Amino acid sequence: MKSIIKILIISLLTLNSISCEKNTEENIDFYNSSHRIGLWINSEREDTLEFVNNSDLIRKGIPYSYEEYLYRIDGEILFVRLPGTSNETQHSILTTEKNNVVLGNMYITGGFLDNSGTFIKQD
Repeated sequence: MKSIIKILIISLLTLNSISCEKNTEENIDFYNSSHRIGLWINSEREDTLEFVNNSDLIRKGIPYSYEEYLYRIDGEILFVRLPGTSNETQHSILTTEKNNVVLGNMYITGGFLDNSGTFIKQD
């Protein structure tokens, strides 16, 4: 009887510890700087954003070969500028879900084409 109780307790503790593990894919919050830091990829446009820290951003891909920027987030807007300048571009943070973010005004387009970009956080 004691061995059965021990086995049940060990099983319950194991099950509890497994169920308490966090799924990082579901818990990424773009507004949280520690979650934002890292590589975000838009595979459709062969474009990447690498958030180096709370203020430095590197953009790589087509047509961007390797460009360093400064950034800040105010409300639901991502502001990006070249170091040494005061002009900023504004990119609306349209949606954030699980491990992806949709940013507006990311690409030069003509007419009414969608210029937003969906970026997925890489591990």
